[in-house]
Amino acid sequence: MNKWRVLPTCALLLLAACHGDSSQAPEPTLAAHSKKPAAVKRGPTPDELTAGMVEAVTIGKSTVPITVKFELHERPVVGRPLDVIIAVLPQVTGAATLQVTGSAGLQLAPGAETVKIPSIESAQAYRVTISTTPTADGVQLLGINVSVTHDDTTEARSFSVPVIVSASADTASVSNR
Repeated sequence: MNKWRVLPTCALLLLAACHGDSSQAPEPTLAAHSKKPAAVKRGPTPDELTAGMVEAVTIGKSTVPITVKFELHERPVVGRPLDVIIAVLPQVTGAATLQVTGSAGLQLAPGAETVKIPSIESAQAYRVTISTTPTADGVQLLGINVSVTHDDTTEARSFSVPVIVSASADTASVSNR
């Protein structure tokens, strides 16, 4: 007889010879059904939320864990109202206050001098719109002093946003070419 036929036959005989009572058989234990954890849907990161924005210039040497970015949706022109979109990106949880000042060539809208964000969280982006009207052409500066209160401490960091203002709409369209 071929040995490959003998081995399965012996295995069948050994299994048939086991004549234990079925009531004595141990209860089969079912393995806990484990599911893969569902992927956590996370929102966009602050960098994704502020894609296309420019980082404001830090004034002085401050280690306050916060970043400010800005964006202009239109070319600044003397006499035409302008909205400057500011994004505050904290790395701490707490509260923030923005003190906004304009250089001599930027007139801030009433109430734009102080902006309060009562609750900030780390790794989030908070957008604020600052309304201003350029009164002179050239490079004008928008100053932003951010005070952050966290862990019973208040720290401040100053930023500068350059706004390049054209004398007229005609000049602005020529410089875009």
